[in-house]
Amino acid sequence: MTPRHFKIAALVLSLALAGWALSSPWQRSDDTERVALVASLGGQWVGRDAPNFELNDLDGKPHDLASFRGDVVFLNFWGSFCKPCREEMPSMERLVRSYQAQGLTMVAISLDPDAADARAFMQQFLPGQRSAMTVLHDPDSSSAQRYGTELLPETYIIDRQGRLIARFVNKYDWNRQEVKQLIEDLLSDSSTGSRPLL
Repeated sequence: MTPRHFKIAALVLSLALAGWALSSPWQRSDDTERVALVASLGGQWVGRDAPNFELNDLDGKPHDLASFRGDVVFLNFWGSFCKPCREEMPSMERLVRSYQAQGLTMVAISLDPDAADARAFMQQFLPGQRSAMTVLHDPDSSSAQRYGTELLPETYIIDRQGRLIARFVNKYDWNRQEVKQLIEDLLSDSSTGSRPLL
């Protein structure tokens, strides 16, 4: 096993252990329509505050989740070594380009051990273009562990108040009509609330 394969295997194992150790019971919400919509997409309703994090993007500029407060945040954990992650990227890019003007922010956190791998993938994925996503790098998976991430890809939807609405495990077609319905519903909620990010 090469050192790179060992790092990837260690990453997968640490994510699985963190998910088992840190996961909290998913809470139901009184918002039955949104719960039903999330369930129709095969997701899990979460209903708890989103843990904050601060990470650098692929150019080394720092970002934190709190700076996106007031937007609907699509938070995706991925790795360039993960085939399903690569397969869902085109539908993610189409989704954010469709709704970013209305307040959707897409944060894609690469768990690649080396940022150069994530950078190379993004250049291959959108040659000569810049993604509409905010692509961050988390080489030690600390943000994924705070969320209880178990598998890649894994996606969380965060409302304008900073509350985790839904969790999706594995790749999805993010251009499905039900996804657009959920995003549009969350975008139509203009309240920002005062809920702190953990």
